[in-house]
Amino acid sequence: MDNAVASSRQPVNILVVDDLPQQHLVMRTILEELGENVITVGSGREALKAVLERNFAVILLDVNMPGMDGLETASLLRTYRRTASTPIIFVTAYIDESEMKRAYLLGAVDYISAPVVPEILRSKVKVFVEMHRMHKELLLRAEEREAFVRAEAGRAAAERARQRADFLAAASHVLTRSLEIDTTLQRIAELASGELAETAFVAVRGIGEFAADYTARSARRNHPHPPDFAAFRAGTLAQAFPDVNRFVDRLLHESSPENEPGIDEFVTENISDACSCEGIRCVSAFPLLTGSQKGVLVLCAAAGPMPAERTTLVQEFVSRAAIALENALLFSTIRDGDRRKNEFLAMLAHELRNPLAPIANAAAVMRSAKKGDAEVLRWASEIVGTQVEHMVRIVEDLLDVSRIARGTVTLRKAPVPLSVVIGRAVETSRPHLIRHSQTLTCDEGAVDAVVDGDVVRLAQIVANLLNNASKFTPQGGHISLSTRFADGIASITVADDGQGIDAAFLPHVFDLFAQADASLHRSLGGLGIGLTLVRHLTELHGGSVQCRSEGLGKGSEFTIRLPGTMTERVTPVRATVVHLNRKAATRVLVVDDLVASAESLEALLAIHGYIVRCATDGESALSVAAEMKPDVVVLDIGLPDMTGYELARYLRQGSACPRALMIALSGYGQEENVRQAMEAGVDHYLVKPADPAALLELLATREEGRDYDGMAAT
Repeated sequence: MDNAVASSRQPVNILVVDDLPQQHLVMRTILEELGENVITVGSGREALKAVLERNFAVILLDVNMPGMDGLETASLLRTYRRTASTPIIFVTAYIDESEMKRAYLLGAVDYISAPVVPEILRSKVKVFVEMHRMHKELLLRAEEREAFVRAEAGRAAAERARQRADFLAAASHVLTRSLEIDTTLQRIAELASGELAETAFVAVRGIGEFAADYTARSARRNHPHPPDFAAFRAGTLAQAFPDVNRFVDRLLHESSPENEPGIDEFVTENISDACSCEGIRCVSAFPLLTGSQKGVLVLCAAAGPMPAERTTLVQEFVSRAAIALENALLFSTIRDGDRRKNEFLAMLAHELRNPLAPIANAAAVMRSAKKGDAEVLRWASEIVGTQVEHMVRIVEDLLDVSRIARGTVTLRKAPVPLSVVIGRAVETSRPHLIRHSQTLTCDEGAVDAVVDGDVVRLAQIVANLLNNASKFTPQGGHISLSTRFADGIASITVADDGQGIDAAFLPHVFDLFAQADASLHRSLGGLGIGLTLVRHLTELHGGSVQCRSEGLGKGSEFTIRLPGTMTERVTPVRATVVHLNRKAATRVLVVDDLVASAESLEALLAIHGYIVRCATDGESALSVAAEMKPDVVVLDIGLPDMTGYELARYLRQGSACPRALMIALSGYGQEENVRQAMEAGVDHYLVKPADPAALLELLATREEGRDYDGMAAT
């Protein structure tokens, strides 16, 4: 026997309402054979109280009672929800037809005259008791069925939740097994087509250094040949599902039409069975967003609209897919950076070894040459000088990149005529152009323009562009340099008819260490940092740089734009010529602990007619200075017994050479080193290996008696 039957067989309550106590005994005696609970009360008020405390299967109600009679009691019982439909049997000794009619109107089910016949009363009461029991059993069964349905629904929901959790856990496991971008995209598509839709496409904007506009993968459930995403977009998606197609286009191509959903939302579009395209009735597009990448997951289903529960599952899957894609992108970025670093180190070793080879050869020739062979010495010195200049440029570029990366570049800004910048840059790049027999055409349309900047750095920017153009322009090629001024912007354009730039590489031309051709057999050298310096130095001056090229073999064009003004042209004052015979009386003290460096500098200055003495430490330098009273002191910063800063202070404070021209010549080239040297009394700061012409120019300035401003050459 189930719970409902067992519960319905429990004794039920029967209420007897009569003002005569003896009638209570009679009713109990008659009804006790039924085996039910008989409750007796003596008034209508007690009856109303009793029905509030328990349920009754049937109520036996005496009509004639003092105070509240049976009919009034029945009327009040019908107002209670609990007794609104409880069977009421009226018991009375006097049957009045009008009274009986009123009783039936109040919901009475029967009318029994007193004295009652026991068999008739039991029979009638039993019928209503059984009806009550059956009704109770039906209610219990309905509750059991409702509870069962709820339990089944809960089990189904729990099963679906478990399946969703298992799918998401499996998806996370599968997606984390690889950090390759292509593999990750393919697995996203396969997981989506296996669980979320019949066909799935995943696409992200171009990935990698030379990627197309987007990268896409697709998968179809139980089908080895999924459709191509580009063809699907051009055909089915564009024609049958235009809303989804516009949403996909926004995510992949940055288009932003008005009144369209945000890209952090999803779009679903449905068509009817009659209009279904290739068996597809519903297409949904979900944004696949990472920290730096935008993509889309497109799901195609043969069923109708996607239910809310499935939508939630897809969104959870998309969040996991986005994390997996972000990890793959980060890994790819790190791997590309590591690859580019290794390529850079290989190129750096190559670029440094190249000048070392001719230097070594020149040294070998000099050792083998006959004593006093001036022609061999001249040839060897030219070789060594040229290659040292090349190595100096490499080191200077590396130091500039380091300064920019650490944010320690200091610009000495002043109003600079654009013509001065162009003149210095052309002079710097002239050897490159001559070496390649290239023609440079200058069109200084903005010759009177003035920009606020560091003249050394501005000249470096333009020289780097000229050198880059010369490097990628064939022998006998043409390079043009032009300047313009409009709307407060001065522009410098360097164009060439060289090998040009591939469209895929064009967005990365200013990236650090970027090389369009990084192979070992490439014909052109370089570290890939020259254009990076151009961009950063231009931006430090508040300007911008842009590159254009029609493609390989069609040349390139670089344009720098800087804030500027127009002013009248100022003719530069030419420096006076310094004759060698005026140097004879100039005494120079060279202080360097590296003997080879001191002796070579002594030989250079002696050839030009200076009186030179050397010292290898601070103490001996002070002693020599007191003896010779030098006009010029060339000192190293890193000395064994004291720093060059300390030595400079001692020399400035002493009586031997307080007004001597003091030039620091050191391998330390940081801004802090220059600052400390200036504070110690140094007039000029040159970084090893210094250009001999620059050093001789400083000495010539001293000879002419001109004022020097203490500008550091770093």
